[in-house]
Amino acid sequence: MPKRFQQADGPPYSMGRHASWSINANGLTAAGQNELLKQIGRQLQSDYQDVLKEPAPDRIRELLERLEARSNQAADDQEDL
Repeated sequence: MPKRFQQADGPPYSMGRHASWSINANGLTAAGQNELLKQIGRQLQSDYQDVLKEPAPDRIRELLERLEARSNQAADDQEDL
């Protein structure tokens, strides 16, 4: 039976039938740790997929443009030496 965790705002979340690790394990093998990290990564990608498709807020975009301009200016200054 898969492990189930109660989410604060919804139904229990099932870890799936192939979970090869236990959250209460005293010691996880390297392979178990690797599998755990992969599962966490897949779940995060799934949960935040829509957020990643959204455009960056204007303020963040402006800051990124300023950072890129400074980086380009620094590269130009290095070429002039």
